[in-house]
Amino acid sequence: MAVVRFDDAVSMNDATSVDNLFISEYMLRAPGDYVKVYLYSLMLCHHPRERQSVEALAKDLNMQPADVEKAFRYWMIEGLVRQVGDNPKSYAILTANQVAFTRVKNPGEQLYNRRFTEEIQRIMGDQILTVTDLHMIYDWVDVYDLPEEVVIMLLQNERNEWKGFLPISRVNNKAKEWADAGVRTVEDVEQMLLLGRERKQELQRLLTRLGSRRKPSQDEEEMYRKWVDDWGFTPDAIQEACKETTKGTPTMAYLDGILLRQHQMGWHDVKSMAMGQAEQRTIRDFAKQVLQGLGRAGSVPSDDDLAHVIAWQDRGYEDAFVLYAVRAVHRRLNHAGMEDVDSQLTRWVEQGLNTALAVQMEAQKTREKNALLRQVFETAAVDKQRPSEGDRKMLNRWETEYGMSHELILLAAGYAQGRPSPLDAVNTILRDWSVLGIHDAEAAKNEHTSHVQTQHQKAQPVQSAQTGDRNDYLRHTDDEWNRAAAAAIVDLDGEELV
Repeated sequence: MAVVRFDDAVSMNDATSVDNLFISEYMLRAPGDYVKVYLYSLMLCHHPRERQSVEALAKDLNMQPADVEKAFRYWMIEGLVRQVGDNPKSYAILTANQVAFTRVKNPGEQLYNRRFTEEIQRIMGDQILTVTDLHMIYDWVDVYDLPEEVVIMLLQNERNEWKGFLPISRVNNKAKEWADAGVRTVEDVEQMLLLGRERKQELQRLLTRLGSRRKPSQDEEEMYRKWVDDWGFTPDAIQEACKETTKGTPTMAYLDGILLRQHQMGWHDVKSMAMGQAEQRTIRDFAKQVLQGLGRAGSVPSDDDLAHVIAWQDRGYEDAFVLYAVRAVHRRLNHAGMEDVDSQLTRWVEQGLNTALAVQMEAQKTREKNALLRQVFETAAVDKQRPSEGDRKMLNRWETEYGMSHELILLAAGYAQGRPSPLDAVNTILRDWSVLGIHDAEAAKNEHTSHVQTQHQKAQPVQSAQTGDRNDYLRHTDDEWNRAAAAAIVDLDGEELV
């Protein structure tokens, strides 16, 4: 260990000098992680640590050791790094100014055999390759992991198809595409070239269909690659989607928007596209039917309208069930909308009605209850035509809680005629009969006769722990009748549920 050294805190307050030449000539075209490795290594040269290794460097930079070694190899090609040790691996860092002003020979040029470099130049012919071009080609081997023979085949193919000056930056995109596709052998290249030729033919047919006979641009090739490779469309599906371009200007950009919507719907082949479009037409037609039922015939369904229909389908609501709800809200509201239909459906489901048949059966029950209640109104001389929900609840209590037959209910209605609140009187009579255990007409008539005789004799009612007050139904005040009536919920649509 050295006798003296800087305190550890000095490095945090110091600065690492970076040449502007590095920023302008090297950093701008280097991968981001590789720049991290170089700058961090530059700082460690000024402030070395006791234990340094590729693994420690990778841990500090939150990278994998293999990626750090790739970064060093990249900078070796650029001439800014030299490997000075192998076990363990160690490197010497050069600055950009050092390389430029001392004319240090670029060690990276020695990393590739002469045959590879000569073959590259042979393919490019009279086109002069710059140092930047060569570095980019070397990156295909070191950064993209493409074998040299694959790189040669790539350059040869692009040179054959590209007339005139061939930008290496254009070939770089294809090199990355091949690397991402896992191209590593001559056989892989042949398959990629075959796929490329087929794709060019498909794209040329597509442009012709869109009204253009020119060759596709690089941007159009990239757009087509996105549709096929990233989004998963088949060529036939892309051709099929061209039918939608008749609604606007038939361009690749317009087709891109159409395919984006279909990609979001999951339609990537002709079959799924046809099925999806048919489903969309069915949804739209049903939405129009719903709007017509709401009194808006001829209206074009909005996206919100379609969303409601899709939501009902997702919940498993059958069309007839929805149309019953449409009919119900249209009778009740002047300007009903999809939200009102949705609320009606929700109420029915909460009541246990979730099919058209269930609604029909409930409507039939309601009609039967209303028919009996109208007989009660007529027998008891009640001036009322439309039974309310409160009336139906009262009838349900008479039938289920008190256990009374229709015959007894109508008999009690006759006895309640003339009372201030006849329906409440019927309720009291039936309740008292239930307490007395009376469930047939003969016993009810005898009870009533006994009651009338008792009234004539003006006898006081006899309290019994077993029977209660048999004459309660004659002792309620008008205020009690009015309070009971006010508690009833009026629903004039109850009879016409569907």
